[in-house]
Amino acid sequence: MVTQAQLHHLFAYNPETGIFIRKIKTSNSVKVGDIVGSDNGLGYIKFCVNSKLQFAHRMAWLYVYGSIPNVNIDHINNNPSDNRICNLRLVNQSENMQNTGKWKNNTSGYKGVTWAKDKNKWCSQIWKNNKKHHLGFFDKAETAYEAYCQAAKKLHTYNKVLELT
Repeated sequence: MVTQAQLHHLFAYNPETGIFIRKIKTSNSVKVGDIVGSDNGLGYIKFCVNSKLQFAHRMAWLYVYGSIPNVNIDHINNNPSDNRICNLRLVNQSENMQNTGKWKNNTSGYKGVTWAKDKNKWCSQIWKNNKKHHLGFFDKAETAYEAYCQAAKKLHTYNKVLELT
């Protein structure tokens, strides 16, 4: 398990940029002053600490607050490579899923909107606490998305941050 003291010894973290800089030369392939981390293919930055790959956002949280939480750390702006401390917040799984974009297989172009072939209309739905809320069927995808957005404002609290325990 990585500790805050180990991170402070090995790296400098800039909370305004979200970037970690190497402070100690640990092998011939690394230099003091190097920016650490690389994209894992999904946009998240990972780097080795004590020979184990770690996510930069989790290390940033540990670096600043001293512990790794047992809940999700969400990137508020939905950019997984933006590890500025002001862009990170603690959320449960349900809240973490609220801050996702539309899925890659989305055909409507709108989050929460799918085509209901049997009704020949656009279907709008939203999830909250593992429960699907059906919002209705609509002639236009844009109208279905408006229904989704209104429901999201009522159901989702995007600015809620869980207290450290």
